[in-house]
Amino acid sequence: MVLTLSAAFLIRSFTTEDAHITTALTRLGPYLPPALAAALTGLWLTALSWREPLQSLSAPLTRPQAVRVFAAGQLGKYVPGVMWSIVLQSRLTAASGITVLHLTAAFGAYAAVSLSTGAVVGLPALADHAYGPTAAALTAVLAPLALCLLSPLLTIAVRLFRAVPALARRLAPVPGPVLRRAVWLCALSWAVTGVHLWLLAVALGADPLAAVLPCVAGFAVATSLASVVVVVPDGLGVREALLAVSLASVLPAPQAALAAAGSRLVLAAADVLAFGYGTLAARRVSLTPVSLRERKESPC
Repeated sequence: MVLTLSAAFLIRSFTTEDAHITTALTRLGPYLPPALAAALTGLWLTALSWREPLQSLSAPLTRPQAVRVFAAGQLGKYVPGVMWSIVLQSRLTAASGITVLHLTAAFGAYAAVSLSTGAVVGLPALADHAYGPTAAALTAVLAPLALCLLSPLLTIAVRLFRAVPALARRLAPVPGPVLRRAVWLCALSWAVTGVHLWLLAVALGADPLAAVLPCVAGFAVATSLASVVVVVPDGLGVREALLAVSLASVLPAPQAALAAAGSRLVLAAADVLAFGYGTLAARRVSLTPVSLRERKESPC
């Protein structure tokens, strides 16, 4: 039902006659490079957030290694099901002693961090939609306090879930400071990644100030909700429909749908480029003589 409604909304938006749609496509061009840069920066921060629980449970990962392995998981998300990402990542980390159990436990911790921080960052958009600008501003002010409370709450949640025998082997306790770093890195990644959608919306005629909330907070909400729909690759269609609804307050429906579709293309390009960068960086490090590597590498 959700998928049908999402597809219907997008098709209707794109097929609506709009004499300015060609002009809108042309206006997007200059904004695509900075939007891609924002998406890549957000992906890098997300990879560092994902790295925190993983290396606390297994072995240290350098930043290029973390980006490469995480980006491989990002490519795996385009296949229905959540396990493909872990399968791809386990192939890349086999030589470093990081096992599937490590990746599964880290995935559980990171998923909790990602969804909870996405909810906090996106809450102002929901408050604005339900109660208006005053509620949105109050929610935004209280967001840092909520982020401070997330790591101890997640620690308690892991302990409770580990009491279930079926989950005990799949979840591992992550130290509080590690969770705290992961939470703040992930929250920052949501905000930075949302900038790419803001740039696309502004390019299509949205007011720069009015577009901040539906783009940054709306992106966090839409992506978090779409990630729960595991029957389609990366919430394809669901996220675009939710983004288009969020952007409808600052853009006409056809331009809102175009911005949502452009967001999908920009993020997919960022996934591919990040994996390419991680692969080249890891190969360069592996080919560097040990004596030179020890002088050049800084501890991560």
